Amino acid sequence: MLLTGVNLSDNFCSRPFNELHIEDNGNITPCCVMPSNRFFMGNGIQNYFSGKPLQQLKQKLIENQRPNECEYCWKAENVNLKTHRIKEEQKGIRQIHIRLNNVCNFKCRMCNPRFSSTWEIENRKHRFFGEGHSTQKDVFDYDPRLLPFIVKAIRKMNLKFINISGGEPLITDANYKFLTYLIDQNATNVTIAYSTNLSKLSYKNKALFPLWNKFRRINLEASCDGWGKAVEYSRTGFNLKTFLTNFMKALTYIHRINCVVNIYSVWTLPYIEKLSKKFNKKVIYAPCFLPEFLNPQRLLPEDKEKLLGIYKDYPNLIKVFDDYISKDLPPMREMISYNLMLDKYRDTSFFSVFPQYRKYNDISC
Repeated sequence: MLLTGVNLSDNFCSRPFNELHIEDNGNITPCCVMPSNRFFMGNGIQNYFSGKPLQQLKQKLIENQRPNECEYCWKAENVNLKTHRIKEEQKGIRQIHIRLNNVCNFKCRMCNPRFSSTWEIENRKHRFFGEGHSTQKDVFDYDPRLLPFIVKAIRKMNLKFINISGGEPLITDANYKFLTYLIDQNATNVTIAYSTNLSKLSYKNKALFPLWNKFRRINLEASCDGWGKAVEYSRTGFNLKTFLTNFMKALTYIHRINCVVNIYSVWTLPYIEKLSKKFNKKVIYAPCFLPEFLNPQRLLPEDKEKLLGIYKDYPNLIKVFDDYISKDLPPMREMISYNLMLDKYRDTSFFSVFPQYRKYNDISC
């Protein structure tokens, strides 16, 4: 279905026409924020484009409908938040997002076993989230036609960007397999972006830089949700010193800093702003909607007033406050019970790092 001559409507989005999001289990959706239970295509890359779900979705967008599959963006836009929608007309497969697997060396408290093998191991022992998620395969094992398709897309379908995520993609066999395959096929005229925790810059003692230098461009999106004890508490496995050391080593590849705005990070966001300014790197602040009890909109008004005082010299953070913190939602006791539960198994102390949250113990909701 071509877009030429189509009147692009208010509800239109070009992502289903120009992008693919490939999950580690082989499921394919039109974009990275559309859950596979909303749009499921598990029968391979070759059948995706001709399948009815994709064709029906495209037609609904052209007709200015709001498809249920795109619920994430509609909800965000209803409260005036910026979304992932792209309205301009584009040609070809411009971007592919690939989730390699869930192999990860961190256990971030706002994450879960679906996206972290380390979380999964802990979950199997204590059963926080039911059965968990298998880590035995990576995305290329599910569909052997995927890598040849990517090569074809680079050569003939105008593919310009490949976004790689995990887990932590820099510590997996799948990433090395992916890079070496494209290099061997001389399909390197593409920009590859990684969402990474920057804990490792080598693969089995082999530096990644020589491989990356063969591609048109490498963009690292470095995840850092706050500073000091706050981020080391919320992202189990994170070491700030290691992050900063690797940040400097990979500085020429660093494209931006990604920071999730949650009940842990909000108190130390000025340090992220200072890091951004010092090295002239853009910061993308993302709201924490799930789990709901980690959403900073559920902080007490007195804590929000304190945050405004902390942010007063940082215009970007005032906007973050207005967009992601200012709305008043009732506090949830789960914020306390969840963290104290994990403390018991991780030898950590929520109230030692965040004494300001002791008063939430008395909240009856």
